[in-house]
Amino acid sequence: MDFSIGKGGNELVIDCSSSDLKVAVGNYNPKTGNITIDKMGVIPLEGDAITDGAISDSFGIVMALKHAIARLDIRMKSCIITTEGAFVHTRDLELPVVKEDQLKDMVKYEILGQGSNRDMSIDYLVYGTTKDAETNADKIQVRATAIPTDVIKDYREFLKNMDLTPIALDVNPNAVRKLFENGIINGNVSVKQSTILLIELSSKTTTVTVMDKGFPVLSRRLQFGHANIRQVADSIKKLQGGNQQSSLARRLNITTSDAEAGVPIEDIDVWNETVAETPALQSAVNAYFKSLVDAVSRTAQFSIAKYHIDAISTCFLYGSGAGYKKVDKELARQLGTQVEILKTLSTVTGPRDFEIGQFVNCCGALIRHD
Repeated sequence: MDFSIGKGGNELVIDCSSSDLKVAVGNYNPKTGNITIDKMGVIPLEGDAITDGAISDSFGIVMALKHAIARLDIRMKSCIITTEGAFVHTRDLELPVVKEDQLKDMVKYEILGQGSNRDMSIDYLVYGTTKDAETNADKIQVRATAIPTDVIKDYREFLKNMDLTPIALDVNPNAVRKLFENGIINGNVSVKQSTILLIELSSKTTTVTVMDKGFPVLSRRLQFGHANIRQVADSIKKLQGGNQQSSLARRLNITTSDAEAGVPIEDIDVWNETVAETPALQSAVNAYFKSLVDAVSRTAQFSIAKYHIDAISTCFLYGSGAGYKKVDKELARQLGTQVEILKTLSTVTGPRDFEIGQFVNCCGALIRHD
């Protein structure tokens, strides 16, 4: 399910879903199902440079990205984009068994029949079969995704300004689906044999995906993130006159001036006993975890009831917020279930300093079944 907008190699991929732009260079081997990452970097932008997956400051992004590409010595010109935002419309459908051209028309009608006045590009995936509850007739299960064509044009123009050739536009939920279809997480959890939660902790959003035996039965993107914790920590640092340099920035190839450097995420301890010593930080952390626990609990309970899946065995955290010290332990304490940081996936390899949690969407977008 890729919104193809060109042809070429698929080595360079950019995750444009937030203002922490991720870039990766790698390849996918369809015979083995493995992904190899050779280069990667995180480019922090101004907070409003990318708003809910849509490009707001094209010039600023182009300048920052060109600098990062030059620094990483990336020379290929073909590129995959993956993104996510409110403009992405996804629906699960149950449709009659028909020929492919008829199915395409049915999916289009179901998506556009809701009265949208925007031109949409539609793609879909047939992922299963079922029976009609009343007639017992065979039906197919379809996941359809639509993106406004003007968004695709914006990304095409963005890549043109970067002197890059577009290959495909993917969406993060689809990238996650492809990446976690198989493999062993953290050396001990088989994706195909488990029911798990994948939780992406971003600065402005939180995405909870329920994976059942290698397929995402539900994905919810919620409009809250961990940015306020960083802001409070940075304010405390300024009041204290600190000027600590970020080791995380060095590890992830983040380009930032010393004047702009904030408190490294891995230096912010969110364990309840630790934040109790700093009331302002405690307030921000408590508010965040209240929203997070509520979102995770509701999503898990809804999925188990609706889709009749097994109980969630483990929650895996990834994204920028997974870098907070003891974030997994604090969430496990409040949820009363197993929580781990996503550290490895057996189908993905990279350089020694590669952290898969920052590049989940990039890795998944490299997988293309043309």
